[in-house]
Amino acid sequence: MRKAYDTFLQSEVSADLTAKSGGSEAYRYECARCGEEVRLAAAGSVNMVAHFRHRSGNNDVDCENYLGQYGAISIDSRSRKSRNERAEFYFDSISKMFFLGLCFSEDEIITYEDASAKFELRASAQEQAFSVLRINNINFIPDVPRMIPIDRFSYNYFLSNTLNNIKRRYEFFKKDGSPTLFKIQGNDTEYRARLIRSTILYTNVPYFAVVESRFSLPQTSYLSSDIEISAAFRFETMSRSFIGQTLTIKNKTTDVESLLSSWGYQVDASETLTLLWPPAAQINEVSAVCSDNAFLFSSFNLEPHGNINVHSTDVIKIGNGVARVSIHSRVKVFRKNAEIVIDGGTTYPANYETLSLEEGHTHIYTVLDDSTYYLFNRSGATLISEGQSVSLTPGSLIKHYNSGYLDGVIYPAQQNELSGEPLLYDLLAHYKRTESLSLESLAALELSDIASKYIEECIQVGVINSAAKRFIEEGQL
Repeated sequence: MRKAYDTFLQSEVSADLTAKSGGSEAYRYECARCGEEVRLAAAGSVNMVAHFRHRSGNNDVDCENYLGQYGAISIDSRSRKSRNERAEFYFDSISKMFFLGLCFSEDEIITYEDASAKFELRASAQEQAFSVLRINNINFIPDVPRMIPIDRFSYNYFLSNTLNNIKRRYEFFKKDGSPTLFKIQGNDTEYRARLIRSTILYTNVPYFAVVESRFSLPQTSYLSSDIEISAAFRFETMSRSFIGQTLTIKNKTTDVESLLSSWGYQVDASETLTLLWPPAAQINEVSAVCSDNAFLFSSFNLEPHGNINVHSTDVIKIGNGVARVSIHSRVKVFRKNAEIVIDGGTTYPANYETLSLEEGHTHIYTVLDDSTYYLFNRSGATLISEGQSVSLTPGSLIKHYNSGYLDGVIYPAQQNELSGEPLLYDLLAHYKRTESLSLESLAALELSDIASKYIEECIQVGVINSAAKRFIEEGQL
């Protein structure tokens, strides 16, 4: 099959472009014809083109000869044929609990609600569900994950709904005592981390590692220069005790690869993806903007129908890794560790509360916290961080953003206007160029007392300060 439905991007994607972007997570790709799970095949082959293929016995007889047509790729989530849930597992650092994040589109919620369908969560395929939730507009908001606390321990969890009764198995904890890893969302000390479902980890990405307390986290002190690790802490949930810690892989070395291989993971260099403009508010892992366009910087090419869910006409490459993306609906980018969701349909109610704007003036500003500050000057915009001091010159200013909203501006301190003798002394102190004194050019001027006194001094030495002369001619002295 040339195309499939990508449940991460929530749009149809082509096999050849998907092969460039990678991605081997379970349940990610679904058949664009029947909705069953498919996998990417021949991604690195020189003898066969990349394509999607059903898993053995998974409706492969009916759809194996289905190719799809070029130019018929849809980025509308309603093109999805499957009735399976979109689910992710999370760890919350505040509550020290594990959660299932369950997400449905608006059309899916309507379909399930009309059928009175319920979601079911099991610890094994044969036993009764320990968590049941009716799928309707009361329990779910379209495209927003519903966080369901998990209070039953299991090495695997089985998710299903009463509309299709397909029990899909999700691996969770590991029986051999190897850490289970979660990708930390954001850079705050209080965070939500999402379970890693692939076997690949990336450098410079913060992870949360957890094991049951009857095991111990592997000793990594000999890798202190290659893996940044926080102190381990204990917590209890699901009637069990666990040990957790955060880690960031700084360098890909032989020792690092050996350690991660023993955990069942590989390591790869990370990609970079940044929303440059406009400012965005973070709402449930979605960057909400009030704009029809977004400017993105990425260390990789944005491939429509491959790693971004828009058509090729909606991506304009500007250069140096920067591209402008048109936002007609919710835009999603996903490649390796880099991912972002941008929603351009943000609207505000008429009775919104106006955010007050604080203003200040200073010659030198020092950033006192880890909030978001940008210096704007003739060179453009520069992010400045905590502890950094910046001199504010005419034409420059600093803007402070809170959750993507502008709430403060720092301007250069206003200079006092000099006149009379202070102005003359300032000119003589800071401008050293002089020229021969010519009284003819000054004879026709109406001189002030200060100017007359200064010219008398200049007659004695035969030269005059060039800046002072110009100010006298212009009547400023």
